[in-house]
Amino acid sequence: MKIKNLMCLFFLIISKISLTDCFYRAGSYYKINPDYLREIAWQESNFDPAKNKNKDGLFDLGVIQINSQTFNVIKNEYPTLTETDLINHPCLNIHISAMILSRNFVSYGKNWLAVGMYNAGMKNTNTLIKNRYHYARKIYQNYQKIKSGKMNENKIYGSLEEKKS
Repeated sequence: MKIKNLMCLFFLIISKISLTDCFYRAGSYYKINPDYLREIAWQESNFDPAKNKNKDGLFDLGVIQINSQTFNVIKNEYPTLTETDLINHPCLNIHISAMILSRNFVSYGKNWLAVGMYNAGMKNTNTLIKNRYHYARKIYQNYQKIKSGKMNENKIYGSLEEKKS
């Protein structure tokens, strides 16, 4: 029993390090601070890689919740990519999310508007503009908490423990 508990602890630690490494590698590749990616993942899903249905009938997929509409655009470039891949492979989800955010930066500048577009999209209705602003403000505020050490480690790196219902 002792060995089983030690093995579980070992795999939990390795998994946590691996997920942390995914944020770092994606951030390095796309020249995005990994803490921005971590914060977006925490805000989007609290590090839960599930598929979630939105009020508009669309779905969000994986740890950084790639919207199904965005997924369909990405799928044109990567036809073998599946929804299951984005849900079951957190590193892939993190890298694709970083690619999407990087493209927003290229198109709209490296600013908070582009971060807000990750969540609220690019259409310019009054509601979506407000949603972009509020989303970007949440990400910025929580990013500041990460940098100042005021956000606990599980919120920064994601708890890999099962959630209790």
